[in-house]
Amino acid sequence: MNLAWWWMPLVLIPVVLVIAGLGWWLAGRESAKGDSVPVAHTRRLTRLPAYRAALGRQQMRLVGLAVIVGVTLLPLTIAAARPGTEQTIDPEKRNRDIMLCLDVSGSMFATDRAVLNNFSEIVKNFEGERIGLMLFNNQTVTAFPLTDDYELVSEQLEGYADGFSYYSDSEYDPVTGTANPRIPASSLVGDGLASCVQGFDHADEERPRAVILGSDNEVHGSGVYTLGEAADLAKENNVRVYALNPMAQGSNHAQLSEATERTGGRAWALDSSGSTEDVTESIEELETARLPDVAPVHVRTDLPTVPMVLALLGLLCLYPLLWWWRR
Repeated sequence: MNLAWWWMPLVLIPVVLVIAGLGWWLAGRESAKGDSVPVAHTRRLTRLPAYRAALGRQQMRLVGLAVIVGVTLLPLTIAAARPGTEQTIDPEKRNRDIMLCLDVSGSMFATDRAVLNNFSEIVKNFEGERIGLMLFNNQTVTAFPLTDDYELVSEQLEGYADGFSYYSDSEYDPVTGTANPRIPASSLVGDGLASCVQGFDHADEERPRAVILGSDNEVHGSGVYTLGEAADLAKENNVRVYALNPMAQGSNHAQLSEATERTGGRAWALDSSGSTEDVTESIEELETARLPDVAPVHVRTDLPTVPMVLALLGLLCLYPLLWWWRR
C-alpha cells in the first residue's frame, strides 16, 4: 500500500497544529481581557486536596481530548493522501490461455508426479494467463477448466501430483475416468491432444492459445486422432503445442518433436532435476512473438476504508467525552 499524495499529511498536520495553537492563544487573550477580579492569598485554596483532584481531572480530560482529536485527525489526513495499491496489468498476457495436458497412462505413472511438479513450477512464472488442466489415457477428463485463480491452480496441481504417490491419501485421483475398459487402447496421445485443443472456450475470440503436453508418446492401440492429425487440428485452431517428455529419445520423441514444431511449438526432455526455467523462457519467447503490441495498463485502487473507520471511531469517542465534560 502507498500514498498517492504522500505530501498531504506533511502539509495538513502542521496546518492543524498552527490553527490549534492560534486558537489556544486567542482563547487565553480573551480570558485575560475578561471581568476577572484579583484575589490575594489563594495559595491555601490551590493546596487543598479537593482542588488538586479537580485540577487532575481537568488535565486528564484535556489529555484525553487531545488524544482522541489526534486519533481522529491523523487517519483523516492519511485518507486525504489517497492510500491504495498500484498494479501494472499486461493486456497481452491476460488474453492468453494455456491448457496443461497430461498423459496418465501406466507408462507415465512413475513420472507423472515430476511432470505435474514441472507444470506447477512453470505456472508460478506466469502472470495473468488463464490456466486449465486435462488428464487423458484412452479418454480425457477435465481436472479444472481455464481459470486465472492461481491459488486454485496451485492447489489442484499439488493435489494431483500427490495422487501419483503409491502411499498417497490425496483426495485427488488423477486416473479416475481416464481409462474406459470398453476401449482396447491406452495412452492415446492423439485423442488426448485433440481433446485439449477443443477444451479452449471463447472460440469466436482471437486469443493466443497454447497446450503444454506431458507425455512419452508411447501409444498402444488406435484412437480417433493420430498425433499428426491432432497437431494439424491445433494448427488449424491457431493453438501452439509444447511438450515435456520424460523419455526423450527414440522415434516416439522424434514424432512428438515433429508434431509440436508443426504447430510452432517445441518438445523438451523432462530432466530429473526438474529445471523449468529454460522451458518457461522458451515458451514466453515463442508466445511473445505472436502477441499484439499493447502497452501495459497502470491501475490504481484507492483503499480509504481503514483510515476512515478509525476517524469515525475517533468521532464516536469524542462526542461522549465532550458531553461528559459539559456536565
